[in-house]
Amino acid sequence: GRQLRVLACGGAALDEALAWNLEALGWQVAVGYGLTETAPLLTIDPPGKIRPDTVGRPVDGVSLRIDRHAVAEVGLRGRDGEILARGPSVFVGYHHLPERTREAFTDDGWFHTGDLGWLDDDGYLHLSGRVSTLIVTAGGENIQPDDLEERYAAHPAIKEIGILQHKDKLVALIVPVTGISNDVESRLQTALSEVGRELPSYQQLTDFAVSRKPLPRTRLGKIRRHKLSELYQQVISTGGEAAEVKPMELQEMSAEDRSLLEYPAARGAWEWLAQHYPKKGLTPDSSMEFELGMDSLEWLNLTLELGEHTGIELDDEAIGRIETVRDLLRELIDAMAQATAIADPIKEPELVLDEADRRWLKPRGPLLRGAARGLYIINRVLLRSLFSLQVDGLERLPKQGPVVLACNHVSYLDPFTVAAVLPLARLDTLYWGGWTGVAFTNPLKRFGSRVVQVIPINQRRGVRTSLALAASVLEREHGLIWFPEGGRSASGELQEFRPGIGMLLERFSVPVIPVVLQGTHEAMPPGQRIPALGRLTIHFGEPLDPRRLAEQGQGDNIAARITNALQHHMRELQRYSAKNDAGV
Repeated sequence: GRQLRVLACGGAALDEALAWNLEALGWQVAVGYGLTETAPLLTIDPPGKIRPDTVGRPVDGVSLRIDRHAVAEVGLRGRDGEILARGPSVFVGYHHLPERTREAFTDDGWFHTGDLGWLDDDGYLHLSGRVSTLIVTAGGENIQPDDLEERYAAHPAIKEIGILQHKDKLVALIVPVTGISNDVESRLQTALSEVGRELPSYQQLTDFAVSRKPLPRTRLGKIRRHKLSELYQQVISTGGEAAEVKPMELQEMSAEDRSLLEYPAARGAWEWLAQHYPKKGLTPDSSMEFELGMDSLEWLNLTLELGEHTGIELDDEAIGRIETVRDLLRELIDAMAQATAIADPIKEPELVLDEADRRWLKPRGPLLRGAARGLYIINRVLLRSLFSLQVDGLERLPKQGPVVLACNHVSYLDPFTVAAVLPLARLDTLYWGGWTGVAFTNPLKRFGSRVVQVIPINQRRGVRTSLALAASVLEREHGLIWFPEGGRSASGELQEFRPGIGMLLERFSVPVIPVVLQGTHEAMPPGQRIPALGRLTIHFGEPLDPRRLAEQGQGDNIAARITNALQHHMRELQRYSAKNDAGV
């Protein structure tokens, strides 16, 4: 920060308050205004002399004029007019487009910028919008929809809003936030009323239509306003809400986005997403995490499936850079250009892991094994003395050999409860899957995780590495304690299993035992730091053969069927354990 001297802003208006804040932090701010056709600078607000409510004065050689006649026909009032420019930096015309060139200039050679503004007495230019987007109400009031949309879109119920004029009324096409399913129109009407109370009457919306489909935008994220009126008409003609939400058609995309889909890997990714998220209104701007709900193991599904068809997969570093669908397409194209083919983390785990990863699998020496036993004994004494701990079915656990314990997850007490009932000799052969956001956040926790054989599970990045570590554990014929829900259940109810457990069991056909914990959620639910004393119960189910699970479950592939059947057995064990605990 100390090396940063000047911040220059162009391309979009700089918020006045933000400019002053940056200046207050000790940086100098420069603001420029212009267009591509003006090479591109017309005015500059230089550092040290900034007036953030303006875009500065014309640069040497450039002349500006405000043309009130150009906008009089739309009823524009006040001092604003279209900004006209002339000077050596202004281009001479569009290549091979004589008609468009004639429209861009006045008869005496001034260039129409298409922007609205005014010049103050000191010659500083103030911008107020675009001629093409200006809305003039029946009462003659001027409205720039961009600013008004920003006010309305700040409401938590509104994801997107496009404001337009329809039959001399100010109306809007609104995309509600994800999650609103009941009384959508009522919720949005309330939102518009709440925002409208703080606005002048002429800026309050008189009607709106609801669309589940994202608003059409340019590649720079600006609303394609020439399409709003047609879309609004289509929506209201269907009775209010858009009839169908589906992936964006290719012809609706920008030329840049269509060019991305010319690459096989990118096209394959788009088709995979369209198939798996048919009702999400998929667009290149869709957020992978917030709109599509892509978690770490869904990333693995996507990259492995694309790898099978195209030979191109993404590593964890690339996945960490991806926020939108467009980012995904670009990363795939870059990977294809580099001809990278990533090893399967479950079939070839050793090829995925580097030396830093393998340290979590190194055999422990006598000192670490002794420390682990000491920690387990302390944990056992504490759990059994503080809680009424009851165990059912522990004899079903094989005394040796590889095994997977699949546990439900409702509390941070869960792993401590499991560790408190397992034999010490068996714990020596078991590895735990532990979330990096808890078990690896500082050196002490990382050391403790190494002592008790916890392998890192990263929910956002590192999923390939995490599964490769789990596969290596089973490949070495050790056991694995796994929480297939991927995180704690806030309600205590069993959540959907993540597909990773099925992938592991498809590759390693070792016995899997469902384990149900009860009472831990009541003792220490998510958000509570100090546990409440009470009764804890742990039930071990019958060992299950993954090959039988694949025959019992439902899904598009073997791993999905194993996951589905295992979750069914877990639910059955939960029902049994609940009845057993109640004395039924």
